Amino acid sequence: MQNIKKTLKSKRFWLGTVLPFALAVTAAFVARYQLEISDGVTANYMAGQWPVYAPLNALTAFCLTLVVFALCGSWGIATGVSGLIFTVLALVNYYTRDLHGSALMPQDILNLGTAAEVMGSYTLHITQTVITIALLYIPVLVAAVVQVKLAGKHKRSWKQRGAHALACACGIFAVLYLGYFSPNPIKPATTYGWAWQETYYKYGYLAGSLEAASLMVDPILQPDGYSEDAATEAAAMAQDYQASPETANEQDYPDVFLILSESFYDFDLVTDLQADQEIMQVTKNLPNSIYGHTISPHVGGGTNSSEYEMLSSNSLMLMPSITPFNWLNLHKANSLVSNLKDLGYATLAAHPYTNSNYRRDSAWLTLGFDETHFQDDFPTKETYGSRPYQTDSATYRDLEGLYEAMPEDQPRFVFLVSIQSHGDYDMNPPEEDIVHAATDYGEYDSIMDEYLSNIYMTDRAFGELTEYLTEQYEKTGRKVIVAMAGDHAPSFVDHVADHTFTDENNLQILERSTPYLIWANYPLENAGQTSATDEYNRMDMCMLAPTLVENAGLPLTPYYQYLLALKQVAPVVTAANDYMDADGVTHTYGENAELDAWVHGYFYLEYNNIGAKATSQQNLFQVEK
Repeated sequence: MQNIKKTLKSKRFWLGTVLPFALAVTAAFVARYQLEISDGVTANYMAGQWPVYAPLNALTAFCLTLVVFALCGSWGIATGVSGLIFTVLALVNYYTRDLHGSALMPQDILNLGTAAEVMGSYTLHITQTVITIALLYIPVLVAAVVQVKLAGKHKRSWKQRGAHALACACGIFAVLYLGYFSPNPIKPATTYGWAWQETYYKYGYLAGSLEAASLMVDPILQPDGYSEDAATEAAAMAQDYQASPETANEQDYPDVFLILSESFYDFDLVTDLQADQEIMQVTKNLPNSIYGHTISPHVGGGTNSSEYEMLSSNSLMLMPSITPFNWLNLHKANSLVSNLKDLGYATLAAHPYTNSNYRRDSAWLTLGFDETHFQDDFPTKETYGSRPYQTDSATYRDLEGLYEAMPEDQPRFVFLVSIQSHGDYDMNPPEEDIVHAATDYGEYDSIMDEYLSNIYMTDRAFGELTEYLTEQYEKTGRKVIVAMAGDHAPSFVDHVADHTFTDENNLQILERSTPYLIWANYPLENAGQTSATDEYNRMDMCMLAPTLVENAGLPLTPYYQYLLALKQVAPVVTAANDYMDADGVTHTYGENAELDAWVHGYFYLEYNNIGAKATSQQNLFQVEK
């Protein structure tokens, strides 16, 4: 007891132990703040994290400091190193969120190759938030220097090293166990819903990341109320859906093209755009077509998310924390590929860029594509100015050769992911811009001009493709139906959007509304059909494949039939924690029991198809034979 009293009265104890420790904890609070502002957390959410979750996130950050301290035995080094790591993490998270629309999450580490390629093509703007994050490292560095001065120079015995390591381990265990993994943790164990912001903003970045990391073991959320019987009952709800007439003869099945168009977006949705060229002259006015908007999972990036939703018709709402091709078991997965192969189609997937992005080289083969083609199979190598990406015009010309080489005695399915309009949009000198916006977008003027020039070229290239397919029909009689949709808006959309256009909730949906077009080289029964109540003719990306199959006159699986029935009552279910009815009105769950049942039914069917704890009822996802 006397020794304890003596220690507590010791100046060295307070200056050499307590004060350095307190400075290290304070630095952890700085790290927590850096991460929150990098995530765009609003003042209300920031205040709401106190008095419980802000300290929890700070102590979680402090765990890294404890790890470094256990290794080196210096509070100064531990504070400086961990502070630097969190500063870099905050900056990376800021740019990830700015360019991609969502936070940097644990699963992104598996996609570092793609991320590096993407980030390398963008110009990173120095904003006030970036400056603030960087400047906040200065007091942390000062604290580290003070800690070094206070500690002085002395060697630690092995006994001291062991004691320090044990104490650090106990501290880390206490934070993680009490904070996250005990039977009654400080942060609720399961908070990760369909909108990542709900967890990240309410509970903090590090707390949200820990839960996202735990979801990587089983990334698919099981909907409340799910059972196999519930999935069966959901499918029965759509039995009375009246689909367009099926093509009677298998010999009449049309060839099918599905195109995911890089960054294809219509700025008329969010700003009064005036320009010296009509940017979407072809796609908005193409005869014998259906025009509308699909809702992309992300803004500014995440092509694979749109790609997965387009091919599988599964919403990422049940798997909000993953990059699909990196995490999901795609073997024998239900998709447009498997559906069309069951109908006798030969299948091809192509992308005029590297095969490593999103593991497409293996993912496409696993999905069942008969053949895959990447940049080496696109020999034209035509680019726009100084931009490194093949133009859509050249891509389509090369694709035509690949298409013609496919088996003649089978209907053909061609899937293409384009690349021309990939960011960044300041690669060309201004004199090479084809389109010039008259609207003043400030520092984004030149970026907008280059972006619009790309979209202008994409639009015209699609017109060239339709001309080619029309000629093919005249020469060979092969019918072809084509669906094209943008994968996401460009990363700067929110910076130039007019926030007085509409309310913020609807604006967020419009920023995710990318144009889609369905066209055929033969008379299309539903040509010109649009929503009578929603001027934007919106639907989820998940609904595009069923809509394409229906317009092609092909047999529908029960899953596709359900999605088409759902589209009539709730065409958008991926908005966040609400959904949109056919009139374009958003609803939260609980407002309308009938609509709730339809939306929940969709997620029951999806989970039955891909959930780790579900026994898939394959008859729901296959055409009756």
